[in-house]
Amino acid sequence: MAPDKIDFYTNIYDNVHGFIKLTKLECEVVNSLFFQRLRNVKQLGLMDYVFPGALHNRFNHSLGVLHIADKMIVSLQDKGSLEGKRKVIRMAALLHDIGHYPLSHLIEGVVKEDAKSKIKTTDSSTTNISLETDVDDKRDLSAHGIHKLNFNLHTMRNPSGDFAHHERITSLVILNTEIHDVLRKEFSSEDVIEIVQIIAGTYPGPEKLIIHSELDADRFDYLLRDSKQTGVIYGLFELDQIIRSLEMYAPEDNRIVVDAKSRKAVEHYLMCRYFLYSTSIYHKTTVGFEIIIQKIYEGLMERSFVYSYFDLIDFFEDHESSKKFLDYDDSYFFDILKKVNNHEIELDDKEEYKIKKDLLLNLIKRVLNREPLKLVVEYQQIMKRTDSSQKYLFESAVIDKITKIADIDRHWYITYNKDVSITSIGPYRSLSDNIISEDKQYESIKIIENWNKEVKYLVEDPSSIIGVLSELKLSIKRIYTKNDSYKQKINTAIKVYEKQR
Repeated sequence: MAPDKIDFYTNIYDNVHGFIKLTKLECEVVNSLFFQRLRNVKQLGLMDYVFPGALHNRFNHSLGVLHIADKMIVSLQDKGSLEGKRKVIRMAALLHDIGHYPLSHLIEGVVKEDAKSKIKTTDSSTTNISLETDVDDKRDLSAHGIHKLNFNLHTMRNPSGDFAHHERITSLVILNTEIHDVLRKEFSSEDVIEIVQIIAGTYPGPEKLIIHSELDADRFDYLLRDSKQTGVIYGLFELDQIIRSLEMYAPEDNRIVVDAKSRKAVEHYLMCRYFLYSTSIYHKTTVGFEIIIQKIYEGLMERSFVYSYFDLIDFFEDHESSKKFLDYDDSYFFDILKKVNNHEIELDDKEEYKIKKDLLLNLIKRVLNREPLKLVVEYQQIMKRTDSSQKYLFESAVIDKITKIADIDRHWYITYNKDVSITSIGPYRSLSDNIISEDKQYESIKIIENWNKEVKYLVEDPSSIIGVLSELKLSIKRIYTKNDSYKQKINTAIKVYEKQR
């Protein structure tokens, strides 16, 4: 079966994929102010502080995801699958990051946790969630039309409380700005809802797997692009080999599977992702700046100097007010930092603030002057993914004692704990395991032996190294502090504490 016919209008040259073809409507979307905003949202936050070439942005990435998604659709449609879905999936790929936060995921995590803590979940096992906040914060969302829209669009995600996730903010941008008007020139209202649900992973059909799975266009592009821009070669893998081997397996509810002949290409892709993350994303200095940014945004948000989820949903009440979102980019954040540093914004201090004024001012200067945190100690260990790494230096009671001995403020004893999956998929995802949710089975990597049509998870393939590696994880534990003097104090205090144990 031939792929859906597309009338292309122009090409954009991309440094990763070469020429990327766009339709006239896609060009209109790309030229909109809301899509152009992505030029000012860096893909990797402050990673250019460590890898100077990492200056690429969500604009580049979104075009790349469109390009790869289309290659995936064409490959599948050549084999008779996803007929009539090419335009919808292309648009979902193009728009998948249009609601991203400044500095990408660095700020998003802070806003998500703040919203989650203030929106009461009445039953974590259902979608029955109160639209009123806890008694500690009297915000009432029961009559807020935009929050209710967010609530009703993606009900399967509501128990997680992730209302502020960038994919859900993306839905609001698409439905409540000029983007919606552009889309309606060619897409029906139902198509537009399908687009936002594909992006959020809440669409019930296999279309969502092009954007949401272990083998999706989003992961494929950021791995290739981040590798190229950082200069770390670990992210290079056989993209075309994987795409040409994709199939739909009808008995499995039309889920995407990979021809077993390409299992090695998939294994290589998973290993590339692990090495890129362990060398770049979780680099000690990269993580240090990530911690700083998150603490800064938390401190500014509790003082109402930066936007929270509750501010963002107010933007989308109408097209005019939605334009405020256009300024919510990296420059927005750095402009505030500069104003605080230049005393154009005066910070107050209250007992209830988690991030105190002196700490906040210090952290802001560190970002503006590129002054990283000092690494005190680091532990890295490969272990079984079901095991836990117990280090007493990360226990709260021990930290209290060490900081008291060192005579330093507790907030300068900064801990970081991260478990990195070797493959991002686990041996627990089994076709024969009825306990595992359908969603998790739906998104796992499966291979098909075309000679007998047998389908199995990659982790269950006895010839695949992934079956072994998926049982492991890399445990990273770090302690950061203010400077060399504080590092010396902490190390001395640790020795004293160990003698007293």
